[in-house]
Amino acid sequence: MQLQTIVPSPSYPFQINHSHRLITMGSCFTENIGNKFSELKFNTYVNPFGQQYNPASIANGMNRIIQQQWFGDDDVIYQDELFHSWQHHSDFSKPTKEELLTSINATLKETFDWFKKADYLLLTFGTSHIYEWKKDGRIVSNCHKISGSEFNLRFLSPDEIFEKINHSLDALKQINPSVKIFLTISPVRYLAFGFFENNLSKANLFVAIEKLLKTRSDCFYFPAYEIVMDELRDYRFFTEDFLHPTRLASQIVWGKLCDSLMDMETKKKNDEITKVLAAVAHKPRNPNSLAQEKFKKSTIEKIKLLQSKLPNTNWETEIKKLKVVSNLE
Repeated sequence: MQLQTIVPSPSYPFQINHSHRLITMGSCFTENIGNKFSELKFNTYVNPFGQQYNPASIANGMNRIIQQQWFGDDDVIYQDELFHSWQHHSDFSKPTKEELLTSINATLKETFDWFKKADYLLLTFGTSHIYEWKKDGRIVSNCHKISGSEFNLRFLSPDEIFEKINHSLDALKQINPSVKIFLTISPVRYLAFGFFENNLSKANLFVAIEKLLKTRSDCFYFPAYEIVMDELRDYRFFTEDFLHPTRLASQIVWGKLCDSLMDMETKKKNDEITKVLAAVAHKPRNPNSLAQEKFKKSTIEKIKLLQSKLPNTNWETEIKKLKVVSNLE
């Protein structure tokens, strides 16, 4: 007896491996998936603006990168003894304006180089709600705890979403004609706006994505939202707020993503990398024992073997940790 509604893993006319370069932009869900790629040594740049939830902010960020439009004083706000960027998550905030602008402009430059060489761009939309700053009408990615009375709150229509993302993707293709784009919708519900409003918000995202898929041959869809909401569909797969997927739910989504996008050889390499990372993280009872010394040396040899198979992977952090802990230098 089947006790679940199984969401089929989609198939694509290509597959991802460790030689490819990936960029992720969007919500916290995108960040989780991007971090999983990074953890498994895929060449990945995760959320250059931090978490962004609405498609307009994502499109604005893409445009800024492509045009190499540097951030200046007009992009900065001071709140709670920190300087913040309207377009960035608060993780980027700094004690001084100079520190903030130096940091986010360096990130912008670095991301432009990634955009030119990326094989895949993963975009995750969380909501079609946007906040417009009343002072000049700009759409902000983060309100930075400034009073809601300073903003206008409204929905992006499906047509607005399509136009903004389509325009940004056209600009991206000018500097990187071969990049492929993955679109997903975050399964996180935004119930602060209301149940009906959350569903309407998600519906606008679905309609816009459908139009992008019909219009563009370089766009592909992965059903992360459907896997969580239709296949898992149980509060044991959500955290204590009953809104965010648990680590287990994310692992299930990740597994389906691997099934769709990776061949058996790449998945085998993922398993090898996972085992080596577990060995690096192992905390022995006696770190100075001869047995532990041999274990560390053996782990370094396994890393070197993996590096020979996957020359694009970087293991400097792990090797340094092993050498310091075991005094191999």
